[in-house]
Amino acid sequence: MDDYKEEMKDIILQYYSPTPDGGDNIQMQTGAVLNWFRGVIPNEPITQHDVFDILKELGFKHSQKILTEKVIIKKKTQWTEEISEEQEVGRILVWNLYERT
Repeated sequence: MDDYKEEMKDIILQYYSPTPDGGDNIQMQTGAVLNWFRGVIPNEPITQHDVFDILKELGFKHSQKILTEKVIIKKKTQWTEEISEEQEVGRILVWNLYERT
């Protein structure tokens, strides 16, 4: 399994950096990173624990992401425009992966 972890480190560093070097910040949960790896690494030998370990070891940081949804305050009529606002519906922790340019 350690061979897979080394391969995972090489792969993630090909596409992402733990620091903002001009690339876009892509925020993903550990499970999403695991699913991303499953495109090239077999399902069984790796777990979310492996993903967590390599992200921490490589220096990736996490942050809180606020989830929002659009809530309609006043519906559109033929005389008025719709009035809506974004309201918080939850918070999650995500890893910050910066795309390499």
